[in-house]
Formats: sequence, structure tokens, C-alpha cells
Amino acid sequence: METFKKSAAELCEIAQRAKELNARVNIPTTPAGVAYRAEQENWEYEEVPTQGGKGGMKKVYFLPDYVIDELEKKGLSHLLTSDKPSVAAQPKPRRSSPAAPAVGVPFSMRAMVAEYADWAQAQDTDAIVPVRYHVNVFGSAGGGYAVDEPVETEAMWFRAAFFNYLGVPPAQCFCTRVRGDSMHPTLIDRGTVLWKMQNGYTREGIYLFRQVDELRI
Repeated sequence: METFKKSAAELCEIAQRAKELNARVNIPTTPAGVAYRAEQENWEYEEVPTQGGKGGMKKVYFLPDYVIDELEKKGLSHLLTSDKPSVAAQPKPRRSSPAAPAVGVPFSMRAMVAEYADWAQAQDTDAIVPVRYHVNVFGSAGGGYAVDEPVETEAMWFRAAFFNYLGVPPAQCFCTRVRGDSMHPTLIDRGTVLWKMQNGYTREGIYLFRQVDELRI
């Protein structure tokens, strides 16, 4: 399989062009979202000179197998070979998701790791619902956290049965991250929390509220 490299902006452009073709692809639609995904999945990348990047450099990511496979299966592989010459085919190992190495896994369970991709593909995803995930919004105890940049929103996926159990519609929920460890171990630094929208205090619990321009927990 050919190796492709794309910057965050170019990946966002691919996602936008796929949307214009009425196709849904598992690619973030913002540069911040791409950077977050790449960090979480440990994508390989190179730094190349640019006038727009920090310090004159920007990251160009080696696309994981699952991104390329999805585009090919949906007939969108032509989006990878745009007019922009960022496609640099080089024989370099690429990470495949959701495949994972079996390092540290008991020998008797390594077959489960090896078979994960096939098992995951066969699962029923019809009852999966998205919840808004504000990837660059943090709640913080104490001094709070100031939101001084445009909010970047992606999707966090849950089983619909989970919200049926809670008795809360997913439309009234959202996720943010946590900054600081003053509430450890209840909340951990850079952890993710699912919140329910509420316009008043109802009972004891953990609340995320806005005070002037700061988010406090």
C-alpha cells in the first residue's frame, strides 16, 4: 500500500471535500482536532519548513492504514492525490488502527489483540450516538480556566443504551477535559469528563460552571 503524508490543514480539506461529496469519513475537520487525534494515536510525522508554522516548521503526518483504507473503500482515494504536492511516498512503517501491539499482554490473550480489527469491524454500530467533545476546553478547580480561543468540537461516541440507563438525552450532554490535579483521584489532570447541561443546582455532585470568562469545577 502506498504511503501518504498530509499536514493537518490538508487532512481537514480532505474531510471537507468528502462532505461535499455526501460521504462521511473518520477524519477531524479542524487542525486542532487532527493534532489531537495524531497525539492520541501516536501517528508518525515529519517536521518540514513552512512560513505559517510555529518557528517556521510544521508537522506532516504519515497517514495510518485505517484512514487510507476508509477512503479507498468509499471511493475517495482520489482525495489523497490532490494537486498539492504533499504526497511523499516513502517506504516507512505506518501505524494501523485499531490494531495494537501485544507488548505486555499475557500470551493467552494475544490472539484477542491480533484479531481485534476483524472483531471490531463486525460489531453493530447502529446503536452508537455522538456527544459533543470540546477538545480544547478545560475545566479547572481553584483559579479556573479561561476560554480565550475558538472552541474546537469533535464527537465522542457512546452506546445509546448508556444514555437510556442514565435517563438523559445525549443532545443535553457534552465532554470537556480537566486541567490540574487538585481533585485527584476523582478527576485527573487532562482527563475527560461527560457533563449534563443544567441551568441550576440540583443536588450534591461535581459541577462545571462559567464565572465571567472562566470555567470552574
